[in-house]
Amino acid sequence: MKKFAISICLLLSLIVTACSVGTEDEASGSGESISISGPGMDLFDDDAKWVDSDLYGSVTADRDVRLQDDYAAAVNRDWKLAIGDQYSGALDEAGNTIREQKQQIMDDPSIGGATGDVLREYYRLASGWEGRNTDGVEPLRPYIEDIAGISGMEDLYAFFGDIKRNPLRLAPVTTSLVMMDKSALHPKEYAIAAWAPRLSLSWQNDDNSLYFNLNSADALEAYEKVENKALYVLKKLGYSEREASALFKECLSWERAVAAANNTESAEKTEDITYDRHTAFAYAGNYPLQEQLAAWGMDGTNDIMILPGYAKKLDSLCRAGNLEKIKAYLIVNYCLQSATRLDRETYDKVEEFEKPRSYELIDYGKSPEQEESELIFNGYIAASPMVGAMDKVYVENFFDEACMDDLNALTDDLIEHFRTLFNKEEWMSEEGRAACIKKLDAITKHIVYPDFDSVDYGKLDIKSRDEGGSFLEAYFESLRFENEHMAWLAHQPYDRDYWDPMLQATSTTITNAMYRPVTNGIYIFAGVCVAPIYTPDISYEEKLGGIFAIVGHEITHGFDGNGVLYDLNGEKKDWLPYEDQMTFADRNDKVGQYYTTLTPFPGSGLYDGSNVKGEATADMGGLKATLMMAADHSGFDYDRYFRAFATLWRENVPIEEEKEMIKDVHPLPFCRVNVGVQQFDEFYATYDVEEDDNMYLAPEKRIKVW
Repeated sequence: MKKFAISICLLLSLIVTACSVGTEDEASGSGESISISGPGMDLFDDDAKWVDSDLYGSVTADRDVRLQDDYAAAVNRDWKLAIGDQYSGALDEAGNTIREQKQQIMDDPSIGGATGDVLREYYRLASGWEGRNTDGVEPLRPYIEDIAGISGMEDLYAFFGDIKRNPLRLAPVTTSLVMMDKSALHPKEYAIAAWAPRLSLSWQNDDNSLYFNLNSADALEAYEKVENKALYVLKKLGYSEREASALFKECLSWERAVAAANNTESAEKTEDITYDRHTAFAYAGNYPLQEQLAAWGMDGTNDIMILPGYAKKLDSLCRAGNLEKIKAYLIVNYCLQSATRLDRETYDKVEEFEKPRSYELIDYGKSPEQEESELIFNGYIAASPMVGAMDKVYVENFFDEACMDDLNALTDDLIEHFRTLFNKEEWMSEEGRAACIKKLDAITKHIVYPDFDSVDYGKLDIKSRDEGGSFLEAYFESLRFENEHMAWLAHQPYDRDYWDPMLQATSTTITNAMYRPVTNGIYIFAGVCVAPIYTPDISYEEKLGGIFAIVGHEITHGFDGNGVLYDLNGEKKDWLPYEDQMTFADRNDKVGQYYTTLTPFPGSGLYDGSNVKGEATADMGGLKATLMMAADHSGFDYDRYFRAFATLWRENVPIEEEKEMIKDVHPLPFCRVNVGVQQFDEFYATYDVEEDDNMYLAPEKRIKVW
């Protein structure tokens, strides 16, 4: 079955993260097979080049490591020895600092004004397990009873659009904040994506093919997990085993029909599926799409993104004969999406059902208090519309405003050096260089502060327990508040520079930075503006080798294999000359070829270079641009710069985690350090790296795209 190709682009807005940063530099395959030792192996076996210094125990006190042989291991040696078998890394350290500061906000009622008051009430309800345990599943019961009592299609359609009754916006056609984007027909306006809903079996991976191959291992595991969770909550609500099983089967029957209707077409560009409202409503036939969007307050947009084939099948999906199946879908999915926000017993049981069958979960060595803190701040606040409230109070109280001048000035200087980089790029045509500079000039900067003034959390009505409130109802109320914000946004002119504080993927307290092709914008989050990544008093060299290597990485993403698909305005179209695209692709492939020569740890096999080449290229782009900045300063301390880069990516993880990390599109941290620095002459000059040293790579084999 075809999957809807454009959904990832629209739903995630093609966000490229920096904490798994990558860049593209000149590429040539090394042709040299590299063996990398690991725990239990001789660090300096004759056929060993680098140790996987990410791993527990890979750096030992009885072995000295030369900078010229294994830079990542040598720089981070003392830190590794001190930390022992404790899961950690520079980004984790920064994230822990952020969480500790967030906890201070929750503990101090004088912080944050009206927004802080609302945020703390939400936090109290989320962390108040005694009250949640007393409530059990009762906060969910009125919603389930309401759905069960739907008596006909007219009432069903009314339910779909009633945000009070249906805060999850479950319907045959749904939308969300991340589904709002610039209209391809009227670029100065927003368009709403009216999509099929995410379904229970494919909620996590959006893979509807599971519905058509239920005998596969993945589908069977997903089916078992979802069935166990749904039946558990339903039985706690008073349904018998037989009734709960029947509801689940009815739900899956209707979801399979939705999956079949939605998997019949695909699109590559938003303009292919963007229509004026009248055309979109006509595609929907008798399904009351217009009334549903109006009920949600989203009738202010002229254009709608919708799949015509799916829209035309809404009549058959929503025929009266399917009423009970649709009600079963609503009941089951309200249970599934509410389960972790009920009592502790239900939460723990759902987590138990969610555990994979084929492998053990990784033990990160976190204390129960740390795990609870992550659940509240990451699972309950950051993954909800309350993220904007948390970000606002955090930035206003813990971010040093004096840093803004520094961050702005260094970002502007970095962009200016990218201009020089493009002007000097010999492999590009004159037309290509001009196009890159034009796109570079159009990049929007988003530093630390989202547009907080566009959301007034003081108006959000979160009832305390004394007022009869519950955590589930507080979460639902935040969703209604988000819907109100979406309705407001739908009536605004499209602004490429707008940074929505409710958009979870661009939360400023994420320990990250990013580039978004659809806005041609870079984002520097407050979450990376803490030690050990950045503080205003660190040296210029440490700033360049740390946070601005990240920012340079993100800028490079605007000109990588994905970035070249989007023009200076974030529209998906060709803008780089075809010959330059082909040359770029060849150079980018050579980055992948080099990585394919690496065997990161015993038993890992060769690296999948094609998987990491984009991010590896972005890493090297960040290094190249910041090294160009360094060249402007006499007396620049290159040793401090390179050490800052190695510190940025230091990791200490168990082998089980490394086996997962090697599947990611970002290179393993020790690889991004060693492979990154060995491409640049400045590294060789700083440490007198010679041909017999393990960090040496012959000039003709060095990989640089930009």
